[in-house]
Amino acid sequence: MLRRAAAALDEIAAEPGNLRLVDLGERLGLAKSTARRLLVGLTEVGLVSVDAAGRYSLGERLLSLGSATGAHIAALFRPTIERVAAATDGETVDLSVLRGQRMLFIDQVESSHRLRAVSAVGVRFPVHDTANGKAALAALNDIDAGALLSRLEPATADSLRREIAEIRSSGIAFDRDEHTPGISAAAIARRAVGDNIIAISVPTPTERFAEKEQQILAALHVAADSPAWTR
Repeated sequence: MLRRAAAALDEIAAEPGNLRLVDLGERLGLAKSTARRLLVGLTEVGLVSVDAAGRYSLGERLLSLGSATGAHIAALFRPTIERVAAATDGETVDLSVLRGQRMLFIDQVESSHRLRAVSAVGVRFPVHDTANGKAALAALNDIDAGALLSRLEPATADSLRREIAEIRSSGIAFDRDEHTPGISAAAIARRAVGDNIIAISVPTPTERFAEKEQQILAALHVAADSPAWTR
């Protein structure tokens, strides 16, 4: 039951105010009656709220905890992402956390270059076509990764399964003009800090990424050994 509740909260956090009972039941693979009992319980304890149209959002009780968690993770990893930015000669470095089927950006060191890739803190990106999302998928166990992949188109899921195997071997995930044409990125991710899946990614204009790829990868490999992961 706790696993189901956590999965429901992740889905609601990824699309606040957009999902109804039927949507959550389908995404969680639950019968309508089971999903209703779960959501009624979460609503009663203040973890979720529901509007007049039957759409769910995180409850005030959880929002206060969630913002504190995000701030805590950002504070722990700030020195690490700053070192990655310095090691890549001022490229953008993003810190994000897996929430449902999306990566939530919680901190960023913005590039000093005039031509740069920037995503606002608080924005959510999908897992299937982003470097941080793919790295997060690879950090999940096979059961949890399979649950996320099952919600994608079969061809996309099959391609990602092969890519996840490569990411687990190399430790690095890539997005080469997939999420945003003209922008490429590399990322690492692992489970840390309260069992969250946390990712560090370096997005750059594709032309510059090709020139600096080895430098970016070296910086990410160093970041993978940061003590921030174990605090």
